[in-house]
Amino acid sequence: MVLEPPAREASRARGGADLGNPRFLRRVPRAGGVPLMLPDRPARTPDREALTRAIADLLLASGAELDAETRGTPERVAKAWVEDLLDGYGKDPVAALRSSLVPAPKKGELVIVSQLDFHSMCPHHLLPYKGSAAVGYVADRHLVGFGKIAEAVDALSHRLILQENLVQRLCASVMEALQPLGAGVVITAEHACMQVRGPRRRQSRVSVEAWAGSFEKEPELRASLARRAEG
Repeated sequence: MVLEPPAREASRARGGADLGNPRFLRRVPRAGGVPLMLPDRPARTPDREALTRAIADLLLASGAELDAETRGTPERVAKAWVEDLLDGYGKDPVAALRSSLVPAPKKGELVIVSQLDFHSMCPHHLLPYKGSAAVGYVADRHLVGFGKIAEAVDALSHRLILQENLVQRLCASVMEALQPLGAGVVITAEHACMQVRGPRRRQSRVSVEAWAGSFEKEPELRASLARRAEG
């Protein structure tokens, strides 16, 4: 993509008077236009061409020095957002979990899957955060394949979603899909919005927990999951 079309060259000649002009920079839709994308809503099909144009606009508006290295940046960034960062939209974590249910040989068995690395995007600053999740449940009638728990983590985390909402949605998905006696999730992450801007605390980590069913009532279950979450 050419980052400087003739219209923008003319704008620069006038001292950048058109910077921010809606003719050149598209505006974010307000609430009355495009509904806010919540984790449990169907995804709209990504418009990669529009996304590429928007990223080109962002680069131009930022005042960054643009050279040969940024010539293909809009396409590369659009590809990463669609295929790697926001590919969780349209994926159903509950359906993923339900796809590999097997009968539980013993009611009350505690299952914990930990060190599930993930990445996600903060909806406030559009900066990434990454970390690991530990998911536990006390089986009633069903067990689930370990890989499907990892798939559910990716389905929810590859979105614009707060860590606090991510942990709650993941716990709720496990409860809905497996109908266990209880479930718990611990997610620990490093946030770029804490490390490279604002507070600039390079070593900061955030841990968030969610409990349901027997995990809410029994401290021993919470402690067991917390220990495994710490590695």
